[in-house]
Formats: sequence, structure tokens, C-alpha cells
Amino acid sequence: MEKKLNLNWYIYKNETDHEIRYCHNCGTKVEFKDSLKRRQNANGKNIFYYAIYKCPNGHTWNKKIDTFKTTAGLKNNYKENNEKENIYENFSIAQVLQDGIDEVQIFLKEMCTKERLDKFLAEKIVDFTRGQVVKAIEKGKIKVNGCMVKANVRLRVNDIISLELNDIK
Repeated sequence: MEKKLNLNWYIYKNETDHEIRYCHNCGTKVEFKDSLKRRQNANGKNIFYYAIYKCPNGHTWNKKIDTFKTTAGLKNNYKENNEKENIYENFSIAQVLQDGIDEVQIFLKEMCTKERLDKFLAEKIVDFTRGQVVKAIEKGKIKVNGCMVKANVRLRVNDIISLELNDIK
């Protein structure tokens, strides 16, 4: 039986995000910086996930990051789900194959940087060189949105990178 691993990746710059917006408490436009704290709020059958931003005076603003549906009978703990996903933030093809997984799909939920497919995967897959990634792309073992692409294609938000792991090396 074929096993598939689905990953949701959010790619950010190596700096904290900031936005300039009106602060109701300060009465002016100020720079809000990401505090790197997250919270979730449920409203009916929807769960909203927020990033907490703070102005220089400590006033907060909640920026909506994601919305997802509840599942009946299951505990919807976004933090636990994210920790499970983060296991494969940088992953090894050998380890994934050892876990019995034949295909990996990476959903790029957010992209704050411009990345080439070959460079991006070479950084994320620890036991794969850039040359090996290029060969796998040329063989059709790595596709973007179900289509064969060139190695230098730029990745975008909502792209789906599919890695077929059978005979990938």
C-alpha cells in the first residue's frame, strides 16, 4: 500500500515581520512587530489562528493567519499539529523511505521570499545535493502542481511540490 506524507510549509524571511498600521490606543500610525506568539479562537465550526503583533507601547493587534474547520470528535490543537509537521521541516529522503512513505506532497501555504525549486529543495532535503535535485526534476520524480517543470522555476504561494520517492536517487 502506498503511503503519502502531506506537509504544509510556511516560508518566511529570517527576520521578524512588521507592519505599519493605526493603533487605536496610541492614536497614530505605528510599527507593529510580530511577537512570535500565536493564539487560536473558535467561532462555531471554524477555528481561527492569529499572530499577535505589538506596537512600541505594548498594545496588541491580532493578525489572522489561517482558518480551518473543526472535526467532530477530535481535539483541534493547532500547536500539536504544527509540532508534528515541523518534524519534517528539513527532512531526509532515507528517513522518509524508512518510515514507509512513497510520496511526499509539500503545500506552500505562505511564501515571503523568492525561491528557485532546485535551491529550495536542496536546502530542505538534508541527504540530497542540488545536482541530485536537478536530475530528479528532469526525470519527472519532482513536480510542481502535478506538472513537470524546469529546475529554475520560481515557487509561489499555494504551489504543491510532489516528490515521488520510488527510485528518486
